[in-house]
Amino acid sequence: MFLRIVAAILALLALPSLIRDLYGLVRGGFDPLLAVFGACTLLFVALCGWFALRGDRPASRAHMKFALTCGLVVGATAFAIGFLGPLVWAPDANQGPLLGIFVTGPIGFAIGTAFGWLYRMRAPRAA
Repeated sequence: MFLRIVAAILALLALPSLIRDLYGLVRGGFDPLLAVFGACTLLFVALCGWFALRGDRPASRAHMKFALTCGLVVGATAFAIGFLGPLVWAPDANQGPLLGIFVTGPIGFAIGTAFGWLYRMRAPRAA
């Protein structure tokens, strides 16, 4: 119960940042870096809210664990590609690894978590 309350508080604290990011995307035009940060903030708020509302159900916790595991696997792979790729293709570029830190890692985590959630939603249930 305590962790669910903490998750609800964290979701409520991150909500203004999400609203600011979405407002910036709507009013200021499309900014790729802001879109990445907005997607990660949206994912954080959604997962914390999901855990706060449905964290007491074992099936829902298993669904969350599967989605987060998929997100971590895809995010770590995307981070490694974005971090090590520029070191291989452009070794003289001193800001190359930042691609993995700020772009490919967060995008991979968000996409992996979303696909893990969708896959688990569409998977047939064992009766």
